Amino acid sequence: MNNPQLESKMRNLAERVAAIEPPEGLEDAVMAAFDRAQRRRRGRWLALGGALAASLVAGALLSRPIPAPAPAVESQAFYPIPYTPPLEPYERVLVVEKQVPVDELIAAGFHISAAPGATVRADVMVSQDGRPRAIRPVAFHASERSLQ
Repeated sequence: MNNPQLESKMRNLAERVAAIEPPEGLEDAVMAAFDRAQRRRRGRWLALGGALAASLVAGALLSRPIPAPAPAVESQAFYPIPYTPPLEPYERVLVVEKQVPVDELIAAGFHISAAPGATVRADVMVSQDGRPRAIRPVAFHASERSLQ
């Protein structure tokens, strides 16, 4: 590329461009635009870092093990009363604590080692039609828990 004619024209162009004075304030405007671009870049990196940190925190919270529920207080199951229809899933029930005569429990088919004239404190599950459906003894002693 040793073209003397091209080299002379390039020198001539360089001299004319060097003679032109840039407008006043152009350098300040260019530097201010550069600073704004750098701030936007920094802002993007900060936003990206914040999003990354938030996703790490969310991942840590979602991946931690769910604590086991507290063990239930020793509760007994309800014993269904024989010869009653099972509860439907949509039925509401009410649990009522009452004194139940032992005679009625024996008549319903429960085997209880208690005096026939006595009463037993029990939770009774009553269906929405008012019929008792299940019973849970409350005041039985350990030796008397022979409901079957």
